[in-house]
Amino acid sequence: MDNLVFEKHYKLSGFSSQRRYPNEALIRFLAEYYLSLPKEKRARIKCLEIGCGSGANLWMIAKEGLDTYGIDIAPTSIKLCKQMLVQYGVKAKLSVGTMQKLDFKDKFFDVIVDVMTVEHTNLQGHKETYAEVFRCLKKGGRFFSWHLGAQSISFTNGGGKRIDALTVDNVPNPAVPYCNSGLTCFITLAVQRRLLRAAGFKDIRIERVMRTYKDRTQQIEYFSIDARKP
Repeated sequence: MDNLVFEKHYKLSGFSSQRRYPNEALIRFLAEYYLSLPKEKRARIKCLEIGCGSGANLWMIAKEGLDTYGIDIAPTSIKLCKQMLVQYGVKAKLSVGTMQKLDFKDKFFDVIVDVMTVEHTNLQGHKETYAEVFRCLKKGGRFFSWHLGAQSISFTNGGGKRIDALTVDNVPNPAVPYCNSGLTCFITLAVQRRLLRAAGFKDIRIERVMRTYKDRTQQIEYFSIDARKP
């Protein structure tokens, strides 16, 4: 099950529908494993972002010299991403497609990253996506994800119809963050670990980040996830 709402957002609002600068946790992840490498070695690191959107993360990955790929289910986002890459004078290989059926060979990538994209499918979609990510990673390859957590006010007070235990069809309450973003899964730490282990990942590290909004009256839970294919 996919969330197709963002195609409408990109058509309506263009670049304004997404941030224009990269996720901080993603930068830290890349810096830990890849950005200290010499440029010639970075150029051999194949990195895919699933749900690349309009390119807020992808331009940075390409600018840092990795062999960069991006995929998104929304065709308009890919058009915008191409424009973003031109603005920064960098290149990436882009395609329209779904993260649950990646059109890449087995063991193709050194690293695959996700910033708030996997969360826009239900728990079954998570299983399918993690299996595909695992398939496409080389031995020793790494997966990064930045994912909303179930202790977020957007889950506890956001409304919406439950698709499964942790997924709603939408967050209709305009008073909370991430409203009207369509299908959204708010994961728990235990479920996240179980899903990644079932896919075959090892060395799973998950950091919990709590942020407040509206003068500390609202709280959003995020998970920064780092896992390795053995």
